[in-house]
Order: sequence, then C-alpha cells, then structure tokens
Amino acid sequence: MNKKEFLEYFKNDDEILLSKLYDKILLHEKISKPIYLNEFYSPLIWSKLLSLSSKLGCNIGAFGIFKESDRRVISILGAYDHEEIYNYPIELIRIDNKSTFKKLKHSDFLGALMAQGLKREKFGDLIVKGDSCYVPICSDISQFIIDNVTKIGKNPCSIKIINHYDGNEVPTFQFQEKSVVISSMRLDSIVAALSGLSRGNSEDLIKKGLVLINYDKITKRNAIVKPNSIITIRGYGKFRIDEYIGKTLKGRERIIIKKYI
Repeated sequence: MNKKEFLEYFKNDDEILLSKLYDKILLHEKISKPIYLNEFYSPLIWSKLLSLSSKLGCNIGAFGIFKESDRRVISILGAYDHEEIYNYPIELIRIDNKSTFKKLKHSDFLGALMAQGLKREKFGDLIVKGDSCYVPICSDISQFIIDNVTKIGKNPCSIKIINHYDGNEVPTFQFQEKSVVISSMRLDSIVAALSGLSRGNSEDLIKKGLVLINYDKITKRNAIVKPNSIITIRGYGKFRIDEYIGKTLKGRERIIIKKYI
C-alpha cells in the first residue's frame, strides 16, 4: 500500500500524524524489528490500522493499559513477532487529590495536564476513582509530570507511578446505565435524549461540531448511529450506545446507553 492509498483510507483524519505513522511502517519494513510508538492514538486511527494489517505486510498491536481503552499506543510487528506489553513505552500514574474541601472531576485533571503544554497524544484515557485519577502516560514525560503537576486547580496533589503489569491497581471504567426511548437512531434524536436538550438545540450542537461519533466529528444531523458507538457531546459527557432493545408499541426505538463517569 503506497502513501497516497494509506492517507485516503483514513479520509479526513490528521494528515501530518498519519504521514508520521506511515513513515514508521516503512521504517519497520526496512529494519525488520518491532517498533513501539510513543503516542496514544484514538480508535479512529488504531482500529482502522488493525484492519489494514494484511495490506501493510505487518502485524499491528494497540495497548492502552485499561481494559476497553479508547486511546492506545500502537506497535508495528513482523509476522513472527509477539506483542509484549512490557515493551510499550508507557506508564500508569495515580494523581491523588490532597484537599478534603473540593472534589475534582475528570475535566479538572485533564485541564491540569493540558496546562503543562503537553500534546493530548502523550497520555491516554483518564479514570477518576474517589479522590484519585489514573492516567496512562508516555514514559518520556512521566518525570516531567511528577515534577510539575503539584496542584489541580488550587488543590494540592501527589503523583505516584503504579505497577500496571500485575493488574492489581488498574481501575476499570465505570458507567451509569439507563434505558432511553427515542424516535429514531438518527444522531439528532440521540443527542437530544443524552443531553436533555430540545431537538433544535441538539441540532445546533451537531452543526457547531460539538458532537463526535467514535471520536470523529459529525455535522450531519441525520447520521445513523449504530450500537456500540461512542458518542461524545462537548459539555455533556461521553456515552456508549450499549444495546438496541427494539421498538416500543408506539413504534419508537428503545436503547440501553452507558454514560462514562
């Protein structure tokens, strides 16, 4: 597969990022050694790359520490190479909120990391558990974060590197699950149900590019949402369309959704 075909397969994704990724694939072909990349990629990238393995002439791995991780680091392997999680250049840190006066949210921890001038690709998904936040990060920035992130907002914090290989302290995603009745599986209908907004206001969110399906910005209100899709609504949270139950007696659609908490 040449570079043009590779980029066209990914359509509107970040061309600079994809060009660098393609260069790594060429490097693997040249040196015939496993390559473990040093950034986290969204499912838009790594899931498509997995499906391209046979055409690229290599095996692709993806690892993000958490079970069901969305953001993952990619490995490029030969036909007889084995993916080793120990070779991924990532670590798991736990950020502990030391203040008893203010609880911190996912957005607080994310904001503190982004305020350090780090690229979003340098860390994976965040899981908040009690007064702590668990974050997979690239190993080359771990000491920088430990040295520089001493507060989350005005709250003092401490940071510890966690052994994620044995799985003893690796958290899992938590969800709020509920059944929702909608008029159709169209995006505008689902956004209205998830956000609690009117259909018109939901359409405005979609038009403004504030709604993502599987991390891809979708601006068509009539886009059909499939089960297992992840819907992100800026300002309202992230949701998984977990299961399609079927039609109600009045012909409406009933689905099970899970909100990430």
